[in-house]
Amino acid sequence: MAAAQAPASQPPVAQPPPGPAAPAAHPPVKRRPAPAAAVTVTIAVTDEKGGAPIGGVKVTASIEGTEKDAQTTAGGIARFLSVKPGEYRVRFEHENYITLERDIVVKGVALDLTVPLSAAPAPPPKAPEPAASANNAPAGDARALSIVDFLESNHLSGHDPSRTDQLGCTASAKTTLIQVRDSLEEKSLSDADEVLYVVAGEGTLRLGNKDVSLEAGALAVVPRGTARGLTRKGKNPLMVLSVVSGPPCTGGMTNSK
Repeated sequence: MAAAQAPASQPPVAQPPPGPAAPAAHPPVKRRPAPAAAVTVTIAVTDEKGGAPIGGVKVTASIEGTEKDAQTTAGGIARFLSVKPGEYRVRFEHENYITLERDIVVKGVALDLTVPLSAAPAPPPKAPEPAASANNAPAGDARALSIVDFLESNHLSGHDPSRTDQLGCTASAKTTLIQVRDSLEEKSLSDADEVLYVVAGEGTLRLGNKDVSLEAGALAVVPRGTARGLTRKGKNPLMVLSVVSGPPCTGGMTNSK
C-alpha cells in the first residue's frame, strides 16, 4: 500500500490592522452655581413706645468697607435697591433717639424688617446765668486812706449808739467802718459774705449761736445766711472794718475831712 501523505500546511490568516486608540476619558466639568441675584431691602423705623414711624433717620448699611446710605421718609421707610447677599452692619442715627447698630443677613430674596428706636434722654437743664445787674455794675473808684486819720474827723459822738461810714465801693464789694457804743442787733445777709476786722476797742461777736470775744487785730468771716451781732465791752467804742462781698455796691462813700 502506498504511504499516507501528510496534509498540506495552511497559510496563516492575516489579522486586520489595529484601529485608532480610543480617546482618554475626561473628568466631568464642575459648573459654578449662578450668583444670587441682588434684592431690595426695605426697613421700617418706628418709635419703641408708640410704634409711630420716625422720619429723618439716617440709615447706613456697611459690608467689607463699603457703605450705603439712606434716610427714612415721613412714613419711616428706608429702602436699599440692588443689595447683594451678605451680612451687613446697619446703623440708625437720629438726634432725638439713641443711636442703634444691628446686623442683618441678606439672602437671595427681598427682605422687609421693622426696627424700633428708643427715645434719647432729655438734656440736663442749663445753669442759671449770673444776674445782669452784677455784671453791669460800675467797677467803682480806687481809694486809699488812713483809718486813724479818718477816725479823727469822723468819730462816734457822745449821744449816738453806733455809726457806719462807707469807705470803699466796687462792682461786687462794699467796705464800711462800724463804730459801736450800744449793741447792734443780729442780722444776716442772704446774698453776700462778710469779713470783719477789729480796728480798736473790745467786744463780743454773736456768730450764729456762739459768742466770740473780739479785740484789736481780730478777724472774723461771716458766710451768707449766718446771723451776726456786735456788742461793745469796756468804756471805749468798738471799731470794726466790714467788707461785704457779693451784690454790687450801692450808696455813697464818706469823705475824710
